[in-house]
Amino acid sequence: MKKAYFSKRIWKEDVNVLTVAEMATLSKVFNCAKRFAFQTLIRQKRWGRELHKESIHLVVKRKFGVNDYIANSIVRESQALLKAQTELNKLYIKQTDEKIKKIKNKLKKERSFLTILRKIKDSCVEGNLRFPKNTNYALHSSGLISLECKSCSLIWMNTYLFEHQYLDLTIKRLKAKIGRLAHRLFRLEGQKEKLTTHISSVVFGSKNLFKHQFTKKEFVQDHQSWKEFFLAVRNKQVLILGRKDAAAGNFVFTYQPDTNDLHMTSLSGKVVTFSNVVFPYGQEQVNQTVLRQRKCKDKKANGKPISWSVEDHGDYYIIKCLLDVEEEVLVNFSTSDGVIGVDWCRLQRGPLCMDRCFKGRQFFRKWDILVYVKQKNKRSINENPGSRSNSFGRCGCSKEQANCNGRH
Repeated sequence: MKKAYFSKRIWKEDVNVLTVAEMATLSKVFNCAKRFAFQTLIRQKRWGRELHKESIHLVVKRKFGVNDYIANSIVRESQALLKAQTELNKLYIKQTDEKIKKIKNKLKKERSFLTILRKIKDSCVEGNLRFPKNTNYALHSSGLISLECKSCSLIWMNTYLFEHQYLDLTIKRLKAKIGRLAHRLFRLEGQKEKLTTHISSVVFGSKNLFKHQFTKKEFVQDHQSWKEFFLAVRNKQVLILGRKDAAAGNFVFTYQPDTNDLHMTSLSGKVVTFSNVVFPYGQEQVNQTVLRQRKCKDKKANGKPISWSVEDHGDYYIIKCLLDVEEEVLVNFSTSDGVIGVDWCRLQRGPLCMDRCFKGRQFFRKWDILVYVKQKNKRSINENPGSRSNSFGRCGCSKEQANCNGRH
């Protein structure tokens, strides 16, 4: 499992000018190559053929003049983005199918109701008013016509008023509603067909920011400022994947735990340094992983890759360290029936509040259960029945009422 640790802000005014310049060059080339690689993969998938005789890795390396490590990170990130886009497209198709199913059920229901009203209308025109079975319409001996609803009852004095004040208006509204639902169904079916057949691309920098050059007044008047802002967002992040056979887990970035310095090998071959790279949450894990990788003798078999990401936020940098950690075995959630959800932060401040509801989620009663959580983890609370207070029964009753057997 991958876990990312964020560093504190590294202000550009505290960083060497050469480091800032080399980082800007690397960010520009890296993101330009990533967009080229992603667009190449999209075109190959659309056209069903290879655009280059060589692999995409060699094409990126030759076109942009980067080394193998940076080219590998560019290609891997582009492939990951394409895979994520494909999975997202499947999710969109599934959501569209659910919407189509709901609209079809709604259309069936409304058309059935329209058929009932038309039959009543025909019988009314013939002069012999009749109502289908299992409906809430009623014709009384006095000539009154009533309709029983959930919260009220509607009454018409004669057949003429019932026909023109209710039937005609309701049929007209139903036809308009069915037309809107049919149009919505038509659009959803077209959207599903497009999602199924068309291979969509992405806009690096977001579509909304791209549209701001035409919609925002300050960008319309000064297009150059929008262009600079848009390029800054597009070239914001550089992610270099780790290699388990590297001495420090990465051939481009090297972290020094004793001085908290991060060394980077630029495109020109120069080694630049980010000083005082401190991780407020996870400094020990980063140091242990780096030192363990250095001491590892058989790195190809037991080595761990360490990936580094540098994000440019204008006046400062944010550096992320991505490590491979073991997945936690503690049970933090459950979807089975009869499970009580425990808020860990709530238990630190007071008792566990419980509610009892009927099957229809109607509130019945509530009570508190005292839980002792000092020096206990989540597993011990789940597994140790002694962690709960014995002053309460299963239903929250006290010891004196313990013979209620849960009837309360």
